[in-house]
Amino acid sequence: MGAKPPTLHFMQPRPLYIDNCGSSLFTPLPGQTIGGSSVGGAIDSSRTEWCSVAVWSRIVRVPTGPLLRVEGTDVALSCNVSDYEGPKEQNFEWIFSSDSGSKVKVLSTWDDTFTDPELSERVRAGGIQLQRSGNSEAQLWIRQLRVTDEGNYTCSTPSTDATVSGNYEDHVQLRVIPDTLRLQGPKGRTTNVRNVTEGGSFQLQCQAAMSDSATHTHLSVTWERQTAGTTSEVLALTHLGRFQPGPDYAARYNQGAVRLDTPGSDKYQLTVEGAQATDGGDYSCVAQTWVQGPNGWEKIQEKRVGVAQVVVQPMDLTVTVSVKEVVVPEGDPIAVPCQVSVDSDIPVLIQVRWFRSGEIEEMISGLDPEPSREKSVTHKLEIPQARISGDYLCRGYAWTPLRDGNWKKVAEGASSAVRVQIVSAVPDTQVTLNASILPQMSDEPAELVCHIRVSGDPRLSVSWYFTPYQAQNPASATSVLVGTMSQDWTLQVGELYQQRQDRGELIFSRPDPNTFALRIQWTSEEDRGSYHCVGTVWKQQLNNSWAPVSQETSKPIVISWAAEDFALVVNAKLVQTVSAAGGTFEMMCTVQPKNIPFPQYTVQVMLRPQDSSQAPVTVISLSREGITHRRPPASSNVFLEKGKEGVYIFRLLQAQNLHSGAYQCDISAWTQGGGGAWRMVRNQTTNPVQLEFQNSGPVFNVSARSDNPSIHLGERSEFWCIITIDGPAVDPADMAFDVSWYLQRPGSSSIFLAGMDRTAQVRHNRRNSSSEVALERISDMEYRLRVYGCEEEDTGGHYCTVTPWVRTGEGVWSTQEMVTSSPVPMSVRMDLLSAFKYPLLIGASLSLVAGLLSCLIGYCSSRYCCKAQPVQEKRREHRRLMSMEMD
Repeated sequence: MGAKPPTLHFMQPRPLYIDNCGSSLFTPLPGQTIGGSSVGGAIDSSRTEWCSVAVWSRIVRVPTGPLLRVEGTDVALSCNVSDYEGPKEQNFEWIFSSDSGSKVKVLSTWDDTFTDPELSERVRAGGIQLQRSGNSEAQLWIRQLRVTDEGNYTCSTPSTDATVSGNYEDHVQLRVIPDTLRLQGPKGRTTNVRNVTEGGSFQLQCQAAMSDSATHTHLSVTWERQTAGTTSEVLALTHLGRFQPGPDYAARYNQGAVRLDTPGSDKYQLTVEGAQATDGGDYSCVAQTWVQGPNGWEKIQEKRVGVAQVVVQPMDLTVTVSVKEVVVPEGDPIAVPCQVSVDSDIPVLIQVRWFRSGEIEEMISGLDPEPSREKSVTHKLEIPQARISGDYLCRGYAWTPLRDGNWKKVAEGASSAVRVQIVSAVPDTQVTLNASILPQMSDEPAELVCHIRVSGDPRLSVSWYFTPYQAQNPASATSVLVGTMSQDWTLQVGELYQQRQDRGELIFSRPDPNTFALRIQWTSEEDRGSYHCVGTVWKQQLNNSWAPVSQETSKPIVISWAAEDFALVVNAKLVQTVSAAGGTFEMMCTVQPKNIPFPQYTVQVMLRPQDSSQAPVTVISLSREGITHRRPPASSNVFLEKGKEGVYIFRLLQAQNLHSGAYQCDISAWTQGGGGAWRMVRNQTTNPVQLEFQNSGPVFNVSARSDNPSIHLGERSEFWCIITIDGPAVDPADMAFDVSWYLQRPGSSSIFLAGMDRTAQVRHNRRNSSSEVALERISDMEYRLRVYGCEEEDTGGHYCTVTPWVRTGEGVWSTQEMVTSSPVPMSVRMDLLSAFKYPLLIGASLSLVAGLLSCLIGYCSSRYCCKAQPVQEKRREHRRLMSMEMD
């Protein structure tokens, strides 16, 4: 068998070991220790045989020294063991050795007799203790350190390992320096009480000093505040010489309201300005000694002393008024004094505010006094013209200045209410209402005049109210606002009368300053009732606003006339019935008015389906102007016409089974009131007229459709004729149909296009146009008509007629009544390119020929006909010039 190759483990801080015997290519260096053995001399580097066992390396650790502590303080030396074998809980032994070299046994976790006799007394008194922190850790506590405790402390652990490996003890040096820190509070060494008014300031002082020593130690001073068992840091001077405020005092420290001063070399003074209620509590001065150790700065000593108990008392502010009630005539001045007293040793700003009716309305009360040390300030409320009664309240505020220039409110108070009663002479007011125009019937005008008689020249306003006439229960009637004309001539119309006022039916006027008029241009039945007006007298207030001082209501005036109720007598009767689908249904509705002058009517034809669960449907309507409105899904085969006065004819062409139901006319009578406005006065519905098909067998319905109702010239159009059955089901083999297609052109009779009988024989009509038609059967109940190369002559409505054939049980074929579909409109559009193609080509060709011909004629004329004859030139005499002398 071949040997398993060894595995090398490099574990820090354990030494190298091999956990299997075998050949190894590892070559140790001379002098290297492996598994506790030292390797020396020459070693064959080609191949070496090893056989070792696993070895644990125990590690014992104590704090890194030297440790510097102060005499009289406590110290805890921890000892930790790791990477060991055996039980989880390990034992510890501490041994002390002084600088002279003598060793003293201190404590052991497993041997009670381990302690040296010279330390037994301190151990029994608890001055030296050994406490476990866990299975592998223990702490040696030395209380109230002495100078003789300085030396080396060794922590050892008994071995529980299978092999001895690692370290089993570790030691730390402890240095003890004398206590040179001196901390002193105020004289007398007793905590005094400081009473501070909110917003004031206080100062606290303590003395802290430390003698120079050979060790490099630093001093820090911290001011703390204790309240209700909690401690808050106020401000500290750290061992590095930096100021560090507590979280609750950081903002005030940045403002300079909290400071730490050093008046002397050993004095530390805390100053707090603008004291708050949260500043109360017990203040202590804490001094600490710091030393720089291996892991940074360490606090090795702390002393604290109580300095003072600070009590922050709220500022006492009193607000008093010398009077309880003031009675003055309206318009006279009043002056109400308000005294504000404050108990404060610091300058404060006293602010005074006056309120009327509690604290709802603040009044202007003059300037506030300047900040001063005066403890009592008198402030007067002065009103030049008193006009409003009420409870007047004086409220005072005390503000203290902050270092950042802002002010803080520290106290406030309110006086008792002062009742101010304004004696006003109410003017004698009389309001009368008269009717200058009373209507005798509807649509006549009505005019009411409201007159106000008052002394002086005040501003006036009038509100008009209407109480509807209710003959059955007059007590339940309530008044409705018609409109108000205010003292500044502003008109406010009631909500129910806004539309009538916009239409000009209501007119509000003011013929003179004391007279107001209401005119209804055209009265109606809703205007019958009682009317009254409310007059209001207004006076101007101190703030230039206007307030009512008196109000009177007039006696009511009743507007009514003898009226007869409007009525309509309507009736509907059948004119033409329909026995089978495809026929024409005709109904006539009549209406006769009663007590309605010059009425006009709107008529709606309603269909109530045979299924009672379906809602009525409006088929067609006719307005007062004679305009017809067809409502979806009504088609173009529905007509509503007006015959003679009060007679309306309704026609339904090519009725189908889906049109079955009860037809009624809903007639509304309208009359024209004043101003030309139409109003509906009565509505009545006629008796129903039934449309139903009397068929015991199947009922055939037919409909036509087209996918494209508008096509271009020369394109192909397609139409479908779809047959449906109502009633008992019929086998398709027992049904046959004669189908014909027709074209209904505008203003002309129908033209037969194509047809197919029940034996599938197709026949066509002779056509004069170039378009062709084709009729084919798509399914048992569908037929398709195609028109190829459509022209303008193909524009119009296409519809199909169907004659059903049904085979009885005896094999006999019987024909049914012909059914006609609704027409499907189709329009043929002219293609712009096709329309202008041939005219443009012909025009261009003619222009080209004419141009060439013109060029040819011009050339021939110039070449042969209009050629100029040659002209013989005259002979010229050539003479020589002569000189002047010869001449």
